[in-house]
Amino acid sequence: MGPILLCAGVVFVLIGVAMVVSQGGSRQTAADEAPRPRSASGQRQRRDSPPDLAPITFTRQADSMQAQFFHAKLGQSITFNHPERGGVTGQILGTIEYAELWQRRKAPSEPWTPTGNSFAAHWLGSQLLYEWQGRLYVLDEYQPLSDAEVQQSFLPYAKRFAQSNQTAQVSFAWPPASWTIADIGKFRVTRAEGQGLRLNAGAEGRFIHCKGADRRALVVEDYQAGQGGQDTAWIGYTLNWEDIQKIG
Repeated sequence: MGPILLCAGVVFVLIGVAMVVSQGGSRQTAADEAPRPRSASGQRQRRDSPPDLAPITFTRQADSMQAQFFHAKLGQSITFNHPERGGVTGQILGTIEYAELWQRRKAPSEPWTPTGNSFAAHWLGSQLLYEWQGRLYVLDEYQPLSDAEVQQSFLPYAKRFAQSNQTAQVSFAWPPASWTIADIGKFRVTRAEGQGLRLNAGAEGRFIHCKGADRRALVVEDYQAGQGGQDTAWIGYTLNWEDIQKIG
């Protein structure tokens, strides 16, 4: 019986070791189960590594309407097709140039620096024609905002959109409609000329661009305190570049 018991004991020990090894090999931590970020080439990255995606460079063809709009000057006229009012011609009374800003990595201590992209807006006295990354807006109504209104009515939704890496569909109500966020970011005013403007060159702020039904648009500008800009909610419409008929 002695040899038999000895062999049985060895078998049980081997089974126990195999079970421990099997369980240990199948156990995963939360970090193992969560998908790791990938670079553009598909290689795995450490979570604390800086992003490797630079901002997209925006270009305009020399003879395009986008280029004419960006280089338009005070005193020139712009004729465009308004989605509600039809053909409209207005004289440029004020003009603004915005520089797009970005952070190389998301951290409170990381500075915001220019991407190299610049965009323009022209005040016509009753409308603001405003471009950003190829999008074009005509903004007919504006409402000055307090810091409290920005904090309560807009920033919670902008933060939710930012936390999704700008991929979530985030909607909210702001009179007179319901809006879905299309873009958020930060800018610096590099040039402000003419009259009717509520900002100064050098002002920095954040923007929230939203879309609504029937081509409606909402543009929120939230300026840093003491930066020389009025927090504002603009309401209007999106335009196509084909809606700009003439600049001259």
